[in-house]
Amino acid sequence: MGKKKSVALIILVTVVLAALLFISVTPPFYVNATQKLTSLLSTVDLGADLGGGYSVVYYPEGVISGEEYVGMVANYEESKADGDTEVTDPADEYTAHKGIYLSDTIVDGDSVTEKFRTEFESAFRALQIRYEGKNFTDYTIKLQDDYTIVVEVPDVQDKESVSDMFTQLAYSGSLIFSDTDTSTNTKNILMTGDASTIKSAKVVDSGEDAGGFAVAINLTKEGRSQFAQITADLASAAGDSGSATLYMYVGTEVLMQAGVSSTLDQSTIYISGSFTTRESAETVACVINSLLDEDNVFDLHLDASQIYTFAPTMGENVALIAAIVIGAAILIMIIYALVRYKGMGLAHVYGFLTYALAMVLCIALIDAVCVSAAGLLAIVISAVLMVGFNFYAFRNIRDEFYTGKTLTAAIKSGYKKSLALTIDAHAVLFLISLIVYLIALGSAQYMALILMLGTAISAACTLAVTRFYLYMFLAQPKNKIAFCSFKREETEDE
Repeated sequence: MGKKKSVALIILVTVVLAALLFISVTPPFYVNATQKLTSLLSTVDLGADLGGGYSVVYYPEGVISGEEYVGMVANYEESKADGDTEVTDPADEYTAHKGIYLSDTIVDGDSVTEKFRTEFESAFRALQIRYEGKNFTDYTIKLQDDYTIVVEVPDVQDKESVSDMFTQLAYSGSLIFSDTDTSTNTKNILMTGDASTIKSAKVVDSGEDAGGFAVAINLTKEGRSQFAQITADLASAAGDSGSATLYMYVGTEVLMQAGVSSTLDQSTIYISGSFTTRESAETVACVINSLLDEDNVFDLHLDASQIYTFAPTMGENVALIAAIVIGAAILIMIIYALVRYKGMGLAHVYGFLTYALAMVLCIALIDAVCVSAAGLLAIVISAVLMVGFNFYAFRNIRDEFYTGKTLTAAIKSGYKKSLALTIDAHAVLFLISLIVYLIALGSAQYMALILMLGTAISAACTLAVTRFYLYMFLAQPKNKIAFCSFKREETEDE
């Protein structure tokens, strides 16, 4: 590589790395009065252990909280003091049960009715299935006071979408297709959504013009026939006026809707337009999939109005502390590489920055990635892998050089000696993480995904990128041997 080409490449690579470093880790700041620039790291989704999250308490119909009961008693006392003799004492309507109160409509003697118990168990089972389908890094769903359900999820969405998610995942009733507006109590049922008509639902990318994401519903043969018929009828009824609206209800709630202007005779239908995030479309798909099994259909209304936030389970500033520790370790590693290996160390630093920035881009821009403590461990493992095998290659280069070979020959021979072990280690780790990703759920799955990405990037940076940088820098110094921190009694002109 010529010196002029080397200089141009060094400048170009340095500028690109500096720009990526700036947009990756720079603290948020305002570029003007209204526009705020945020770093890529600030957009990374964190698990509940590092970033906190949201929780909701689901109260079934007929169950109220202790706070609500106290408020009802206060209102009763106030109304009674004002001379209202028609008010009902809450004590006559509700029975205390641990930290909640049960309405007399669901209490039979000293316990709840069998009907309520059965419906509540069905609702709890359905919620478990729906939240499992969301594939959070970590979440909890548990009973509280026997007859309320508490769910905790990581902070991966904005407040409004989290509220919508909590509400939609608790929709009760069967899935039906209708042409009736929500303002009408009696709906005209055109088609039911169950295992006989729908195979499954999933999220697909529909492009920015169509709203970003869509829910793809795979129909059975019977479902395709029915859907073609109802869309033909809707299109015919709309005539030249445009399109008719097809609603998908879960019980009394509209899950989603779409305009119909022609007959849709196809095995998969795509409904988009209102899903600006993958998470919102995923929530709808989870609800649909759960309702395909009649055992997961329940009619008990669940109130999801009590939503709370909670701090990271590992500590308030654990993510910041982890970032500081990792940053300090990187700084020590950089100093060691430059002091121990000089020019080769400089190539390693550029290679490591390339690895680190590629990892930041992956975890920030890939929707499926969420970083928990396990994910941080995966990042550290892949970083150590990259650093270790770079140093392993440098040691082999040094050993080859001291056997009497020229520097160029030593570099080629050193990398050749390093090749087999480097490939084997990366391949084994990649396959292990792939297997874990395919069979695991939650934190383990996200850790495996991050480890797969990190291993692939580490392999590329170790085997190709750092070596390229080394040749790029070696084109500049006159004394290349001293540049690599090597010594010979007789200095060769290389």
